[in-house]
Amino acid sequence: MSVQRNRIGFWLSVGAVVAVLASAGWWLHGANQELDGKAPVSCREAARFLQAASLPEAARSKRCTKGQWQTTWYNIDFQASRAEEEAWLRDTYPDARVDRDCVDADLCARPAAPADGSDNGNADYLSVDIRFEERDFAHVHVSGGTSN
Repeated sequence: MSVQRNRIGFWLSVGAVVAVLASAGWWLHGANQELDGKAPVSCREAARFLQAASLPEAARSKRCTKGQWQTTWYNIDFQASRAEEEAWLRDTYPDARVDRDCVDADLCARPAAPADGSDNGNADYLSVDIRFEERDFAHVHVSGGTSN
């Protein structure tokens, strides 16, 4: 074999190894995000899973994530005016009892998930935490998951 041919073979082998390692690293990064609950998803998908109304039009700093290990859970975080978040909470979970005696929030609610007993692909545990911020804004955190 010529020297030229050996070099080409060497660089093709290096390229193949780098491609395999990069693909494995990308896959492991995605898997780690799922395990940590930080995998980005569309807010429409998260709202469907959490049985929530679409986010308020003026909502800002929207961030929706998903996690999965033995159960599946989703999170929605956004900021809105206090009036918008209160209307959104009433529209989304009308039967939820809103509590002011919360550990890490100004308002919290634990809405009941539908009790039909079927595995409908939605959360069967829901939690809403609202923290008031400056200038009449509120940070809303909605989370929920499956228990099986």
